[in-house]
Amino acid sequence: MASDNSSRTVAALGVSVGIFLIAVVIPKLVFSTAVPAIGTTQALELLLSLLAIALLGKARFAEYGFCRPQWNRESQDGSSRWLLIFLTAPVMGIVATVAILGFGGNGNPVVKQLSFPQIILFVWVFSSTIEEVFTRGFLQGHLSGLSGKYVKLFGFRIQVPVLVSALFFACMHLILPFVGADATTTVIVFLFTLSIGLMAGHFRARTGSLIPAIAVHMLANVGGMIGGIMYGIINFAVTGNLPGQ
Repeated sequence: MASDNSSRTVAALGVSVGIFLIAVVIPKLVFSTAVPAIGTTQALELLLSLLAIALLGKARFAEYGFCRPQWNRESQDGSSRWLLIFLTAPVMGIVATVAILGFGGNGNPVVKQLSFPQIILFVWVFSSTIEEVFTRGFLQGHLSGLSGKYVKLFGFRIQVPVLVSALFFACMHLILPFVGADATTTVIVFLFTLSIGLMAGHFRARTGSLIPAIAVHMLANVGGMIGGIMYGIINFAVTGNLPGQ
C-alpha cells in the first residue's frame, strides 16, 4: 500500500509539473500579449487536466470532484459551510490586495493588461474554475490514498493531499517575477494562494466536490478586485492621489 501511494504521489506530481510547463510556461514564451497567452494557457491546462484524469484516473471523474457536494454529517446542513465560504474567501482577497498595495507592490502586471470584462471572464470565471480542476481536481484527487495522513501546520491538522495541492498551487504563482511582478507582489500572492489553496482543498476533501473549491477561488479573486477599489478610495481620501500617482 505504501509503495502504491508513493507511486501515485510521484505520478501526480510529475504529471502536474508537466501540465504546468506545457500549459503555463510555453504560451507565455510564444505570445507577447496577455489575452492570447492567458486563453491558450487556460485551454491547455483544462484539456491536459481532464486528459490526466481520464488516463491516470481511469475516467472516474466523480472521484476527482466532478460531483455535487456532500457535506459531512456532523453538520446539520451545508448552509453554515457555504456562509463561511462567502464571508471568508472575499475577505482574504481584500486583505491580500490591500497588503500588496500598502507595502508598495504594483500587483500582477498581466492582469493590469486586461479590461474589466476580460478580468471577469479570464480571472474570475475561467481561472478560478480551471485551476481548481487542475490542482484540487487532478492533483488532490490523485493523492486521495494519502487522505488518512495529516500534517500539523499552525496548530491545524491538514490532510497531506490538501497540503500538497495547496503548496503546488502557490508555487505556480512563483512565475510572477518572470512576467514583471515585483518581490512584494510575488511574496504576498504566494502566501495568499497558499491560504486559498488550503481552504479550497479543505472543502474539496470534506465534500468530495470541486464546487465549493471553485467558489472559494472565485470569491477570493472577486475580493482581490474589491480590495484594490477600497485601497484606491482610502488612498485618494487621505492623500488626494490615486495609487501609483
